[in-house]
Amino acid sequence: MTSILSTYKPTYDEKLTVNSFFMCRYLSNHPQSVFVGNMINIYYNQIPLDRQYDFAKQLISGKITFIQNQKKEKIDTKITDNISRYYKVSEEHAIEYMELMDEVQRQKFKTMYDGS
Repeated sequence: MTSILSTYKPTYDEKLTVNSFFMCRYLSNHPQSVFVGNMINIYYNQIPLDRQYDFAKQLISGKITFIQNQKKEKIDTKITDNISRYYKVSEEHAIEYMELMDEVQRQKFKTMYDGS
């Protein structure tokens, strides 16, 4: 995917190895390239894969130097333990519940079982 941002010129066969979904996901990590990923995502089954790659490369080339990966959020185990205990769900489900909560709700669960 990083070859979209570089001056590297891939061969036709290399372009065909690119996965359209992952290309769109990669492009959506930067505000200046999200529109390109959106257009490819809309017409992914109508545009040949090599043309999708060329389209993205030509529109973005030279405008973006680096697209960062999103940093993982640290998970507070005390909050997930309390959510798991309160809703009687597994740790995996508690993490999903926590991701949907705002900071006020998280703090409520952080102190929910203190002193009991």
